[in-house]
Amino acid sequence: MWVKANEMLALYNLHNIREKVDNMDIEKNDVLAKGQVKDENKVFINEDGGKLKVLFIGNSITRHEPKPEIGWDYDWGMAASKLENDYVHVAVKLLEEKFGEIDYAVVNCGEWEINYYKNEGFSKWEKARNFNADIVVVRIGENIFNAHEEFDNHPIAPYFAKMIEYFSFGGKAKVVLTDLFWKNETINNAIYKVAEENGYPLVKLGDLGDSDENKAIGQFWHAGVALHPNDEGMKKIAERIVDSIFEEYTPLI
Repeated sequence: MWVKANEMLALYNLHNIREKVDNMDIEKNDVLAKGQVKDENKVFINEDGGKLKVLFIGNSITRHEPKPEIGWDYDWGMAASKLENDYVHVAVKLLEEKFGEIDYAVVNCGEWEINYYKNEGFSKWEKARNFNADIVVVRIGENIFNAHEEFDNHPIAPYFAKMIEYFSFGGKAKVVLTDLFWKNETINNAIYKVAEENGYPLVKLGDLGDSDENKAIGQFWHAGVALHPNDEGMKKIAERIVDSIFEEYTPLI
């Protein structure tokens, strides 16, 4: 009995350690990656001769079109209260305060996340590549968890690096990576590997997803929507991304 008790204690400790690394919200999120944005709308471009061109690559946290069946009636980053409060538009405002008017593009690549291992190409997002961004913000990865059965046979990092290479025109654009809002060790480690091997600045967000004060809990009836960042969470995401851009790339702009 003593041995079995120790084994149980070890398993309990391992489980607790794992929970500190992996935020279980990534499993609870039931907002589908497919169909977050219609194919013809996957790339939104706001271009008017700005000094700087910034491309934001993401999933529902970046942009999700209306889906009434889950209680989401808007077309911006889920679950901000309004367009100007999602992280993209907060970041754009902060960047414009420093650099003047900028051009920006918003891309939903949720379907790439769940199909990352299929090498289907990026033709759906060609407009985003042709935007020819100066800076590419890669704020994506949570939905890759839905393809977790592929992790052993298809390690994430090479596919993640290939995706970034496509949108950054083979490294022509400067790149900023973030890790996951809902922590997952396997996916985060792949992102860290890509960042380290390519010298990309990395913005860490996992502590934000660990705190309910940064989520829209109680603001939406659908549990998956409510796990997304609220206005406060969006603001913090934007501030960290912009701080990284200021620190890494201001001398180059």
